[in-house]
Amino acid sequence: MQLTKNMFVETKIGGCNVGYVLTGGGIILIDSPQRPTVACEWAREIASKGEPKYLINTECHRDHFTGNCFFKVPVIGQEKTREEILSVPKEDILSRVAVIDPEGYRLVAEREPNPPTITFSDRLTLHSGSHTIRLIHHPGHTMGQTSVLIPEERVLFTGDNVFYKTQSFLHSGDIYLWLESLSEIEKLDVDYIVPGHGEVCGKSYLREQRAFILEWIDRVKEAVERGWTKEEAIRGISFADRYPMSPGTEDLMQRVQKNNVSYLYDLLKPERGNSPSVPSF
Repeated sequence: MQLTKNMFVETKIGGCNVGYVLTGGGIILIDSPQRPTVACEWAREIASKGEPKYLINTECHRDHFTGNCFFKVPVIGQEKTREEILSVPKEDILSRVAVIDPEGYRLVAEREPNPPTITFSDRLTLHSGSHTIRLIHHPGHTMGQTSVLIPEERVLFTGDNVFYKTQSFLHSGDIYLWLESLSEIEKLDVDYIVPGHGEVCGKSYLREQRAFILEWIDRVKEAVERGWTKEEAIRGISFADRYPMSPGTEDLMQRVQKNNVSYLYDLLKPERGNSPSVPSF
């Protein structure tokens, strides 16, 4: 859909949300579709609008970079994002594609991956035509998590630091840094937030995202304090009834609940010493 004059996003495909901005210097893409058949359609749509210039990966998970290989442009990512993407065997990518998009298996199998070749540590600014694209390292959901700010459009892509009214995957980064990053995101002057999953929202939703993370922490902390084993916590804690899974990940609901509990249990159990205090907001 067209979000602003020059900003286009797609939120209803299986996998992460993707988007692109039309600039006087070419088209800047944010993430790529996980399903190869969808990635091909996305590439055709973009080609009909102009010449792609760069593709930005907001994180290292497969649903954000599998479709990179369909775009012959330099890819930009945070340093840790590049490292993690390079560590993913192609067999792992193909195994997931075989489940979610069998018709697209051959399309990915015959292409070489296109990982980030331009990296940054904290911040990077692109100038393209009259547009400014600011990449900001906001670790949390993953350690290389990147927000993409397009101030001229008043749009921010957060990647999976925001899951709009869908289940949140908590286990692959640092939950305390995530909470800090949400506070930093809230300071940015934008009208639209494009989350990693779910519909476009405003900054007011950040409070709900933060509250959900804190509720997860409190629930698992209570289980640890009661002396539950990890297995008991996994069996007894679930937020599956709170939000649905995002399209294309419905089969992962129970795995997400298990992984979230397991990660938080290991983080909070006394044997690890003093856990970091939960930031106050």
